[in-house]
Amino acid sequence: MSLGAKLNELRMRKGESLQQTADTIGITKTHIWELEKGKSSNPSAELLRKFADHFKVTVDYLIDPTRDGLTSDDEAMVFYRDLKSLDPRDQETLKQMMVFLKGKKD
Repeated sequence: MSLGAKLNELRMRKGESLQQTADTIGITKTHIWELEKGKSSNPSAELLRKFADHFKVTVDYLIDPTRDGLTSDDEAMVFYRDLKSLDPRDQETLKQMMVFLKGKKD
């Protein structure tokens, strides 16, 4: 999967418009569109890092064309980063829910 396809997929998963992503990252929506469509190539290392941080993936994931989708490890990393961003009470609630759900499977 190309860099552009990955950026588009990650942006859609996050439910963001081109403008929302552009505003957060600090570039124009046209630049993101060009990257997604393959009209622009070779983004800077700094821009790749900003995309990776924003979408909570690794730069390696973005630039490796042999990786077609998020692996379970990638998804676990995204979940962990999201979990860390919650306040402690919400983290505890999620932990309790996980214990409950694990108990239902046994």
